[in-house]
Amino acid sequence: MKRALACTVLACAAVTATASIAQADPNPKRKVAVLEYRAASSGLPGIAARITAALAKQTSLGVLGPDQTRAVYGDNIDQVLVKCAGEADCVAQIGQKVGAVEVILVGVSELGDVILTMQRIDVSSRSVRGRVADSLAAGSQPTDGQLDQYLTRLLPPGDFLRFGVIDIVASEAGAAVTVGGEQRGVTPIKALTLRAPASYEIRVEKTGFVPFTTQVALPPDGELRVRAQLQRPGKSSWYTRWYVLAGMGLVVAGATGGAIYYTTNDSNRVKFNGQIR
Repeated sequence: MKRALACTVLACAAVTATASIAQADPNPKRKVAVLEYRAASSGLPGIAARITAALAKQTSLGVLGPDQTRAVYGDNIDQVLVKCAGEADCVAQIGQKVGAVEVILVGVSELGDVILTMQRIDVSSRSVRGRVADSLAAGSQPTDGQLDQYLTRLLPPGDFLRFGVIDIVASEAGAAVTVGGEQRGVTPIKALTLRAPASYEIRVEKTGFVPFTTQVALPPDGELRVRAQLQRPGKSSWYTRWYVLAGMGLVVAGATGGAIYYTTNDSNRVKFNGQIR
């Protein structure tokens, strides 16, 4: 009886709810826990882990997968989820205990086909902010592209805008800074938050000095510091020699990691993760 009731609830979700409810600008770096609830179904093995990986790749959210959530909550989390039976109020209490702002509850049931549902549950209000569902043939798996489509329907568009930080430090004050063809002011300037992943050409110039130019590859959630050493014309640019450049690596903070080396003349190229760009 319980199994039939659970399947009925999930099936209704599949028929009636397929889009997220619009919300006002949530924090794109908020902590989200992914939990899995199965209504006596063995279909779609590993689906919650795949959704966790897709979230980590496509967004800047702080994602806790099922295993991480279990480590924080305790081994009895599966029993608690069964008792919750998909109720938002109950699931939100799990999210609160693990420090999540939202919970994405992944439900799997079977009514001939396999029914996959995803609910976005707000922890503070203990309510469902969005729901997506789909019916899949038994034994099949959604493609990576399908998972991405589910998530873009479930989450606010702002969650898929990713950024990085470029901090430009020049040796001379009052130098004009251009990044990606856009003027950004004169030095000293604040660190710039820019869309990522992306490549940006950087130019720092001041009357009486040789312009500094370089190009950097900014990873999502990464931080780069570029030191622009401006030189007077005719002076020896000792810092452009290869053995000096080898000591000027800049650590990239972020998911991709790596190091950057740069020169300071108009033929600059950047070495990023072993590749010249």
